[in-house]
Amino acid sequence: MTGPARSSRRGATRLLLLTVTVLVLANLFAPDAATRWAGTQPEGWRRDVAGALTRPLVRVAEELSLDQPLEMVTGLFDGDPPTVTFAPATRSAVGTTTTTTTVQVPPVTGESGAMGVSTTLSPADPIAQPNDAEAPEATVAASVTTTTSVPAVAPTTEVADVFPAVRMGTAEDPLQILAIGDSLMLDLQHGMERTLDRRPDVAVEGRGALGFGFTVPHWDWDEDVLTDYAGLVAEFRPDIVVVMIGANEFEGHVLEGEGLEPGSARWSEVLAERADEAMSRWRADGAHVYWWTTPRMRDPRFLTDALNEIWASTTAAWGQATTDLDSMAVLGDEDGGYRDRMSDGAGGTVLLRKAHGVHFFEVGADLLALQLEQRLVDDGWLIAVG
Repeated sequence: MTGPARSSRRGATRLLLLTVTVLVLANLFAPDAATRWAGTQPEGWRRDVAGALTRPLVRVAEELSLDQPLEMVTGLFDGDPPTVTFAPATRSAVGTTTTTTTVQVPPVTGESGAMGVSTTLSPADPIAQPNDAEAPEATVAASVTTTTSVPAVAPTTEVADVFPAVRMGTAEDPLQILAIGDSLMLDLQHGMERTLDRRPDVAVEGRGALGFGFTVPHWDWDEDVLTDYAGLVAEFRPDIVVVMIGANEFEGHVLEGEGLEPGSARWSEVLAERADEAMSRWRADGAHVYWWTTPRMRDPRFLTDALNEIWASTTAAWGQATTDLDSMAVLGDEDGGYRDRMSDGAGGTVLLRKAHGVHFFEVGADLLALQLEQRLVDDGWLIAVG
């Protein structure tokens, strides 16, 4: 065997040994990360092999507490004082007493001297007075006019006859919008910035996260996700939270040792539970939540209709505190179905969805942002311009 060939073979062997060593050490000193990695492998032989390799090492790491040094180091670099957050909001229970509260809502025309409108709210629903700087947690405004016990009614997501807005954004006090979601929101939040930057009465904080999902195990749900949501609301005090999520909910990841088959009853149950918990954090300071449906995708394995039923059930349960936005009214064809292209208005077409048929190009993001802007105008949050 020639010298260069032998040297190349030895180099490949050393690289393989180094890779195996790194994987073993990672399993021993970061067992949680190793378990999450194994759980995100494609279902089948890859996940089986990953689990077979990681489980013995994870057991050794837990038995010997080998993960403690990493946790101690992480604690040293994560020494910031905890953020003071609001208590999670609670949605109205069936049959509870409701309260009629007078809320001053400016007219869409921006004319002064607008009359208040009466909105029926639960005493636990903080929509009547968000962003109270003096309150440790969101509370109902004190200007209660009447208190009436009413029979329980089924929640609805239909637009009410009164504005859901509790105030109108101005240049001096812009409407604060917090945009939350996964990589779909990453595209969309840039469209919101492009579309709404022209308005001095709106401020957008985009927090879409690449690879994120309610059933993606890379993040600890309680310690990472819910804590982050609570911190964002406490930091930015949003009037409105806008949500688009769903691109990564169909991978069948292993979550807390349980494989979640997309479309199964357990999958729906976990998503519904987490959507409700997320909503309680987004609503903690009284923000109104606008939730886009997950756009239909080219690949039928993305069960977006089933997913959107879960989102709709969540918003219905929270009643007047939320509003549904239909993404396919913008991205879809005449029947609300998937389409790759749309008319450019000049006899041609323009690409709407990206290569894999999941995400959308700038034109789609901008159109969705315009959809939101128009809805905020219709609902009394913003004045119509231009």
